[in-house]
Amino acid sequence: MHKLKSDTVPQHDPEMYRMQHNSRSNSAIHRMVTLAIDEHRGKTYARAELHWGSSHLAGQGVAYRHPSDKLRETAELATARALSDLADQVTALCRVRS
Repeated sequence: MHKLKSDTVPQHDPEMYRMQHNSRSNSAIHRMVTLAIDEHRGKTYARAELHWGSSHLAGQGVAYRHPSDKLRETAELATARALSDLADQVTALCRVRS
């Protein structure tokens, strides 16, 4: 997959910091998701990667624009699908560990 855009989204929002604070210790939990987006032959591919504990998770998303679609940007849809896939993996991992 060729990376057209690669964004690392740090969490700088103070409210988010308070929400993720671990009440069992004085340390905060910081997670970063790396996004890679590629467009090839009319399809947009997105990959969202996350290190969660000792696991490396990667969500995948694909979107394409049919000529009759009014959808202009497929990157957002592919990214949303990759993040949804990643969220499902984190949820499954948390269920296994508890």
